[in-house]
Amino acid sequence: MNSIKESVVVVAGGTGGVGEGLVRVFLERGARVVVPYRSDAKRERLEQYCADVAEDRLHCVEAVLSDEASMERFHDTILSKYGRVDLGVACIGGWYYGYSLHRMPFVDWANVLENNLTTHFLTLRAIVSVMRANNHGTYVMVNGGAAEVIAPESGAVSIVAAAQKMMARVLAQEAHGTNVRVHSVIAYHPVQTRDRRGEVVEDWITPAELGAYIARLYESPGSDRIVHTVYSHTDVE
Repeated sequence: MNSIKESVVVVAGGTGGVGEGLVRVFLERGARVVVPYRSDAKRERLEQYCADVAEDRLHCVEAVLSDEASMERFHDTILSKYGRVDLGVACIGGWYYGYSLHRMPFVDWANVLENNLTTHFLTLRAIVSVMRANNHGTYVMVNGGAAEVIAPESGAVSIVAAAQKMMARVLAQEAHGTNVRVHSVIAYHPVQTRDRRGEVVEDWITPAELGAYIARLYESPGSDRIVHTVYSHTDVE
């Protein structure tokens, strides 16, 4: 069985509303957590949120997830400082609302693809290549319910979310026969982030619950299920 304590965990999207909760959970469990960031303001917000549990185990590295050269430098930084990635979590992407597909401006379409697919591709290439070189690691893609349902005027998000789920399946197939495991964790409903405050439904899961679920996936290497859909507190427990 793996132990997340003292493991090297990379959380792409760790400065976001859901990602910050995952980072905090992993720090609480004793992991060394690396977070790529673009915005100094969001980095500082994350550092403040985790200050009471981070000690010296939170490391923020400037990187642009949608830029190839930047992610290659991030890959090199991971190799030079840590030499491995035990757990990689991609909690990235954004929502879109406003147009049906036939009316959607091309610039909006391009932005949705960049924010929700290109970022995932460059992130997995930076992290999974390290895992494959070491023949060790667990890679988890966090996805949303749009992968399984169609939201009016937000169909483009459903398209890229479904592609993210297939991306995880392809990664898992390519890793067959190795000691690298891949999972897609789909939070079917919105997650109760700090920013949502009162705009939540009681049954929605929290970032802490999602982080604990991912930690258990890492610590239980016998799980060979690729896609995990969680709907409520009961599912993550």
